[in-house]
Amino acid sequence: MLEVKVRGVGIDPKTMSTVLLLSSGEKILPIFIGVAEATAIASELEGTKSQRPQTHDLFIIMLGRLKSRIEKVIISDIKDNTYLAVMTIVQEGAEKEIEIDARPSDAVALALKSKAPIYLSENLASELILMEIAKEESLPKDPIAKDEIEAFKNFLDEVTPEEWERFLKK
Repeated sequence: MLEVKVRGVGIDPKTMSTVLLLSSGEKILPIFIGVAEATAIASELEGTKSQRPQTHDLFIIMLGRLKSRIEKVIISDIKDNTYLAVMTIVQEGAEKEIEIDARPSDAVALALKSKAPIYLSENLASELILMEIAKEESLPKDPIAKDEIEAFKNFLDEVTPEEWERFLKK
């Protein structure tokens, strides 16, 4: 397995779709994700907390009350242009780990909230799904610039469902 870090989230200007960026060294893996998950990931990267628990927060709270935690997340495979992920859950006092199938976007949001490591499976890493990007020195130190996060949040606040649908059809 290859450990990856969350580089950030953004909008693909060609498709106007939200994209999760995972990185390892000088390589990056873009995964198209939903707006809600992108918002949860961006908020966690920025350290922003909502007044009331959001869905991903509730999952982490429930795990804690069940004396369980997320051990790791693995982006495990790609089938029909869809990435698959597995979350490994460990319960206090239990002998077996529990593996749960998940969308990579949800799994990454939960991994960030629980400080769990994120990995790519050997077959994804060995097939060079990761794409070369610029040298590390030219990359921003923060996962994503704060003004980009703010612009993304403003975009999400202002876009109507009809406008979003039009962007997706381009």
